[in-house]
Amino acid sequence: MKIQSEVVRKIDMILIEGPVRDSRMSIDMDPVKELAESIDEVGLMVPILLAKKGERFEIVWGHRRFLAHKHLGKTKILAKVQELNESQIIIMRATENIHREDITPIEEARIYQTLMTDEGMEIEEIAKRMRKSPGIVRRRMDLLRMPELLQDAVQKREINYGVAESLWKLGDVARISYYLQFAIENGASVSVVRTWVKDEQDKQRRERTDVEGGGGTIAVNENIPVFFACMLCKGPTELGKETTFRACPDCAKQLVEIINKAGS
Repeated sequence: MKIQSEVVRKIDMILIEGPVRDSRMSIDMDPVKELAESIDEVGLMVPILLAKKGERFEIVWGHRRFLAHKHLGKTKILAKVQELNESQIIIMRATENIHREDITPIEEARIYQTLMTDEGMEIEEIAKRMRKSPGIVRRRMDLLRMPELLQDAVQKREINYGVAESLWKLGDVARISYYLQFAIENGASVSVVRTWVKDEQDKQRRERTDVEGGGGTIAVNENIPVFFACMLCKGPTELGKETTFRACPDCAKQLVEIINKAGS
């Protein structure tokens, strides 16, 4: 990919457009404000990259730095300007964004999807360019095939990829929603969720066997065992069968710390 020579100069911010195609689904403004404080103290250390679009410019990377400047009320920003076509912009932005520390699995999947649909790349080429294994690329893209409620929970970091992958195996959206709520409320681990899914699938198989012709209807919330992760051993424990004892918050915290140290 041939890149034209770049020019570094201060650009009027009113002439700059945000990324037209951005895999980032949301931007947390707290880190942007922290970045703004740093820029206000020491200045902008790394220029943003812009692609020339007629008389205007599009951000290729450096969107948060741009937002930090807006937060500070600045009217100009130091930028590198390049003549880039749409394909070059997509690939360069993907390469930059894929290694962001705060990228979510869903945003990562959207990057791979863009490279596949817009650039016609195969999984192996995407993996090579992004320095990821083909297996990782495939698993991330599988997220985009999941029901929206699972994608949304992963994007909000309410559950991790492994939990979403396990819940997806339930198939029925109503059942997924039922167990997803418990997973979010109880911070269920992958092993606990796998137990839920296995028990649910076993229950469905038993009920299908008992119903002539296999045409029975199963109520979503009928006699479904619910498990949570034990806060001490992290193993699955059925809700309602846990043991409780009375202790002040400080003593309870110390007890958990002692048990965790003993088990490590």
